[in-house]
Amino acid sequence: MGDYVYLGRTVKDRGKRGLDSVVEVEDIAKAIVRDLRSHKISYRTAMSRMNLLELAVTRDSDFWGQKEERARDIIDEYRDVLRELRSKKR
Repeated sequence: MGDYVYLGRTVKDRGKRGLDSVVEVEDIAKAIVRDLRSHKISYRTAMSRMNLLELAVTRDSDFWGQKEERARDIIDEYRDVLRELRSKKR
């Protein structure tokens, strides 16, 4: 898996390098929503990035148990925000 996948450039690491805290997950989710609101990315790209974020959480050994559940709940909350933004456009 040597390559890094772009999820956003404005989110800084907290603690260890890479994704290791629920706060970072929420920061990335917020950045994805912000990029959609500012028309930097499409709805489809935003949802793809949110799905990729969830995949990263499920595969990361730093996330397990309640920490993983909380991270996935946050991702689901921000998916709902993306859906709301999309429905307002229509």
